Amino acid sequence: MRAFIAINLSEETKQKIVKLENNFKKHDLSFKWVNPDNLHLTLKFLGNINQEQAEKVKEIITKVSIKFTSFETNLKSFGFFPNKKKPKVFFISLDKEKLLLDIAEKLEKRLETLGFMKENRFKSHITLARIKDLKNIDKLMAELANTQLSGQLFVDSIILYESNLTKEGPIYGKIFKSSMTA
Repeated sequence: MRAFIAINLSEETKQKIVKLENNFKKHDLSFKWVNPDNLHLTLKFLGNINQEQAEKVKEIITKVSIKFTSFETNLKSFGFFPNKKKPKVFFISLDKEKLLLDIAEKLEKRLETLGFMKENRFKSHITLARIKDLKNIDKLMAELANTQLSGQLFVDSIILYESNLTKEGPIYGKIFKSSMTA
């Protein structure tokens, strides 16, 4: 199975993001927008794993999640990977970057013992869209400069997701969820 570890977004946060996206879509952008049900904050992409690995990953998620207490983070700013000049991915970053990085690093360190490669490149982000070409991107950039971003995300668990690729796009399913301490 193709899998990743992430933090889920509340329905309220997803709806705020969808409202923003619907406003941006008026610019006739060449973007492949992420399905609202698939919006999340990735902590670690695992790739293809087998059932035995999945069980060990669940143990690691449990050990890491209990080291953290639940917390709130805010939607911070819009961004692009790799950068604004050559954008391929459009995203929203979060504040509490240091705390989110700590969670991701603890997961990576433990996952390394299972043979997963350590990447050391975590950046908190919620992917909104993949950019096909730069058509009308200047209009989006102008609007982003005047867009006030607000919204909170309550982080209380770490989730292992399965990703099934289809012609219509990926379908994510929760495999396992481990709660943080209250």
